[in-house]
Amino acid sequence: MTAKYLIVLIPVLVVPWIALYFVMFASKKKVLSNYKKLNEKYSFECDYSKKVGMKVHPNAHGIYRSRQIKVESAIRDSFDGQKVIPHTVLHVECANSDGFTFKVVKRSKKNSALFSAGTVLLDDNEFDDNFIVQTNNPEKLKKIFDFNTKFKLEQVIKLGFNGVISLEGNSLQYTDKDLLQNDEALMRVELIMHELCDIAEVLRYN
Repeated sequence: MTAKYLIVLIPVLVVPWIALYFVMFASKKKVLSNYKKLNEKYSFECDYSKKVGMKVHPNAHGIYRSRQIKVESAIRDSFDGQKVIPHTVLHVECANSDGFTFKVVKRSKKNSALFSAGTVLLDDNEFDDNFIVQTNNPEKLKKIFDFNTKFKLEQVIKLGFNGVISLEGNSLQYTDKDLLQNDEALMRVELIMHELCDIAEVLRYN
């Protein structure tokens, strides 16, 4: 290979890697910045010590509205089980003595096939068009998913929601494969955190 071709080839091979490095660096800075915002706004404690490969996987935890809250970057299987990728996971402590469970996902052709069993309609056309809901207690779910809950969950659709909201045991969870690498993702986590705290409060009396 002549020197002329090497001069042309080297930039072609190197420049994309340099660009990728700066994109990943900027994304990492934004993720860390958003966790710091959670710390400052809600007086959470942040831990930046966990690393997977070259990536930092932070978490923020603390008490909000008298409840244990944790937001973390975690490695999880994707919803279709095809690959393992980073996720943002929000945990909200709640009281759930009767084993009540539910799962909420954005409705799509793919999700309709994955979550077809045990689905429940909430007799709200807009909500039912946007979400698939599974539960082991439809009557209790309909009491908890009142107008305000459904309205707020419809707002997270506009913020790019594409994850899973669920109740298992004494933990309300929101899991999304999108990390906190932009303002929209942070707003989505905050809105869902407020709503899960509202649901946790309702669960105390139902």
